[in-house]
Amino acid sequence: MSDSASRERDPGVSPVAVNADLEIPDKVLGPFTARQSAILAAGAVMLWAAYAGLHGLIPGAVLAVVAVVLGGALVASVTARRDGLTLDRYGLAALRHHRARRTLIPTAPGEPAPVGSAPLDLPVAGLGEPGVLDLGADGAAVLIECGTVNLALRSGSEVRTVLAAFAQALNALGGAFQFLISAHRIDLTSQAERIETGAPGLAHPLLEERARAYAGYLKALGQDADLVGRRVLLILREPGPAHAAAPAVLHRAAQACQLLSGCSITATVLDAPEATAALTGACDATRTASPARLAPPEQPIALADQDVVGEDEPPYPDPFPEVSEP
Repeated sequence: MSDSASRERDPGVSPVAVNADLEIPDKVLGPFTARQSAILAAGAVMLWAAYAGLHGLIPGAVLAVVAVVLGGALVASVTARRDGLTLDRYGLAALRHHRARRTLIPTAPGEPAPVGSAPLDLPVAGLGEPGVLDLGADGAAVLIECGTVNLALRSGSEVRTVLAAFAQALNALGGAFQFLISAHRIDLTSQAERIETGAPGLAHPLLEERARAYAGYLKALGQDADLVGRRVLLILREPGPAHAAAPAVLHRAAQACQLLSGCSITATVLDAPEATAALTGACDATRTASPARLAPPEQPIALADQDVVGEDEPPYPDPFPEVSEP
């Protein structure tokens, strides 16, 4: 649909061009930034020094060809981009990634990490109820899970109302906050296998047939589509000692949930088990499924009281009991 047709349908909505990169560095020398200019100047000085030392030993044509090749490579390294980074920064990041340890494990203060691994330095010093993260000298934080709103299905006036409410909510939050959007792949193979394993124990052959068909559908869906799950978290942080910052950040969290509800966004403060599961999932980038709740650190786990089922007694009542004729 063209812009004119869109404006005729919703007169109050007009497209506004917004630059995708809001932190573009200033150009100080033509099209080059201060960092690019410094790198190019240093490269030019090195090339001139090499020419001054070698022009008596190597023909000038050879030195000119080498200078053009090296200079072109230097200019390309500071101007060409990949994934939003210039090639010099991209290469430096690749080198750091290659040299970094692949295995990070939590260790006690002063305890050395095992061979081949590195200590996992998390800013979280403790976790208390109801889901307050103790950040030590940095204060306390709370995680809020947020839903999403599909603006494409709304009219122009509804979009303006939602955006205005969201802007007011952000303006009223105050303090330090951050939105975190994470994504992970979804693997339905284990769920399909569980359904197939339990299918023979169903009460009716038709239910078994439908269960196997559903398991096959899940397997085909996982093979034909790239399934990705996304999660939106709002992190609120309050500076100061943890015991004093915890009530303040909880009050801000309750206020944030009320403000976001006015934008049709469901927001829920994560308790201690849910926050533990969220932090654990964030440390595993290859996960295909993560539990919704995990026991917080230093909290004992107790088994729930359950009735012991006898060997001759079925674990579930028979949905189709046999009825004898009179």
